[in-house]
Amino acid sequence: MSSEFERTLRRLKPDKQRRRLNPRPESELAFLGDPSERPRSLLYDTTVYVDILHGRFPAAQEKMLLATDAWHSIVAENELASICALLDPAHANTRNVIKQVTAIIGRMPSHRMIVPDREIWRDAGILTGTIARLQGTPKSDRRRILNDALIFATARKHGHAVLTRNLVDFDLLHQLDPSGRVIFYKI
Repeated sequence: MSSEFERTLRRLKPDKQRRRLNPRPESELAFLGDPSERPRSLLYDTTVYVDILHGRFPAAQEKMLLATDAWHSIVAENELASICALLDPAHANTRNVIKQVTAIIGRMPSHRMIVPDREIWRDAGILTGTIARLQGTPKSDRRRILNDALIFATARKHGHAVLTRNLVDFDLLHQLDPSGRVIFYKI
């Protein structure tokens, strides 16, 4: 075992996690706009882009987005790119959605794009495996958890808070690794 891997195992302690995790009440979570939560920088989860595309992102919170440094993950870009291939090419609105997704991806500045490195992949793998074991997550859902864990571990390593609407997955990740920060929002 590499010493880096051993350090990661000691930090995340998957062997100490023995009980199913319960989502915490919303009153215990940090939300965008809370006076006590003023992040300097945010790494956007895919939910942010999807909600902006659908016009669902809370207008009252848009000022907060402009007041923080926005960072982007290649993982979220990948999830958005897969939407373009998943859409039915025969559907009348597919071209419009692809055009909107292309525009969002095009607005992500390359100097603000973070690609997970080996350490982040390692952290995400341990977090994903721990959640899968504790929660009894079926194999078919583990890739979704892995993508969320990659975004979470990326934000933690680079000192950003994750901005997401995904209360359940990111709350569980934060419970396993409280050294990361997550800011939630509701639509």
